Order: sequence, then structure tokens, then C-alpha cells
Amino acid sequence: MRNAASFIASQSISSEAGILLTVLRRAHELLAAWKGRREVATLSDLDDHLLADLGLTRGDVRDVLDLPFSYDPGRELQIRVSRNRRHGWNA
Repeated sequence: MRNAASFIASQSISSEAGILLTVLRRAHELLAAWKGRREVATLSDLDDHLLADLGLTRGDVRDVLDLPFSYDPGRELQIRVSRNRRHGWNA
């Protein structure tokens, strides 16, 4: 009987640690997403010629910032730059 109680108690502690780890991981992901969006938002301060040199338009920057928070705007901008260059824009 004592072994069963010890087992249940250890499972409860493991479960609580797992939940805490999941919450901390999610908080870290949200913080990283917020920082990424803040960095992408600074691109809005660049003039259109500098954005074009990067392979972007002001609309690209605006569009990725309008995406749901779960999307990585930096990654989406990389995709758009590749697409723009593939289509011969700013090659």
C-alpha cells in the first residue's frame, strides 16, 4: 500500500512539473513572438527605397504584422523576399 501511495505522489509531482514546464515554454514562445513583431515593426520606419533594397514593400511589412500572433512575422518576410526575387522583382 505504501508503494502505491509513493507512486501516486511522484506521478502528481511529475504532472505538476510537466504543466509548469509547458506554461513556461509557452510564455517563452509568446515573448519571442512579441520581440519578433517589435523588430519587424521597426521596418515600418524605413523609407520605401530601403525596403525595396531588402526586397520588401511597405505592404509586405504591414501584411505580416496583421497576421495572427501565432505566425512568425520574420519568417513570413523571408518567404516574401524569396517570392519577390523569384518573380524578378528587385533581382
